[in-house]
Amino acid sequence: MKSKTEIEEEFEYRPEQMKRLPRGSFRRRHPEYDPEKVEKKVRVTMYLDADVLEYFKERAAQPNAAPYQTQINGELRTVMERGGGSYSSLVNDDRFIAAVAERVQGRRAKRT
Repeated sequence: MKSKTEIEEEFEYRPEQMKRLPRGSFRRRHPEYDPEKVEKKVRVTMYLDADVLEYFKERAAQPNAAPYQTQINGELRTVMERGGGSYSSLVNDDRFIAAVAERVQGRRAKRT
């Protein structure tokens, strides 16, 4: 069994050891691939909660970590590719509803 240190070293971000692929080549196989959208960055101004920004900046401060903007972009891409943002499925999830009901009961009990 590997130690925590060995596992961390195995998955450490080492840009100097990474093979450089042509920009966007890993997305070309995707049926919705649009090089006009994928291959360029767009500057935006947005407001983030301070704790969210601090979280990503702390992660970026770790040795060999990607910059915080890259990490935020990666997390947003994960949500996008997952078809994310829709919470309608939660309404039909009995486990989620039960967990919410339990939490509400706990809060009511604390007030009385």
